[in-house]
Amino acid sequence: MADLKFQGEMARIQRALAQCTDMTARRNAVFAALNLRTAERVLEVGCGGGFYAYEAAQFVGPEGAVRAIDISEDQIKSAQERCADVPWVKCKVGDAVSLAYEDAEFDAIYGVQVLEYLPDIKRALQEFQRVLRPGGRIVILATNWTSLVWNSRQPDRMRKALAGWRKHAPESDLPAILASMLREVGLRLIHQVSVPVLNTSYNPSTLSYWAARLIRGYLVASKAMSETEATSWLDEFDDLEREGAYFFSVTPVLTQAMKVK
Repeated sequence: MADLKFQGEMARIQRALAQCTDMTARRNAVFAALNLRTAERVLEVGCGGGFYAYEAAQFVGPEGAVRAIDISEDQIKSAQERCADVPWVKCKVGDAVSLAYEDAEFDAIYGVQVLEYLPDIKRALQEFQRVLRPGGRIVILATNWTSLVWNSRQPDRMRKALAGWRKHAPESDLPAILASMLREVGLRLIHQVSVPVLNTSYNPSTLSYWAARLIRGYLVASKAMSETEATSWLDEFDDLEREGAYFFSVTPVLTQAMKVK
């Protein structure tokens, strides 16, 4: 299995994805669940290009602090540029399984589409528990990728593409097991709710438009498809859009938890 690395072109696509209309709705759901307040300290794990970190800064204000980490140097550079005018945001390269922060340092922690990519999710959750203060909140958003439905005139090719894509993360259906993992490390599950995405149009404002480009890149890099086949798979979506037959549906799940003591 090839690692999905958000560097170079893949990082550029991920940042474009983060700005689409579907992702704006997702950010709203995450921040509603976090309920950040003035002067709080918050940690973002897997910050990408810094879109969430910049918005978190508006909630906590200069009296608070936002710390954001990502394993990709490309993404951190973009995040630092995006957050340059909010000095209470600090973005740096970091690893979720070994957080360079003090015990009980944060009021809230969040991660969006990141934990499913970690080789040791339990260790990351233990680190979250360590750096979170008692009563602190956690919000994790991850996708159940087996929920994905994508219309195609070439069903065998689509099945091949989706089977290849489901190998892109160690836990491609993380929400199904996350509640029990939280309990194992001493965190209390508060709530799980679906944040579904439905696209019946294919254009740059939709999640599926940019996700298709990420997936194509992964399928080629992992040798799940040849470049020619993966490009044909991607090109079909333009045809379906012209025919009025485009359909994409997937179910991310937002999980809320807290540290009791």
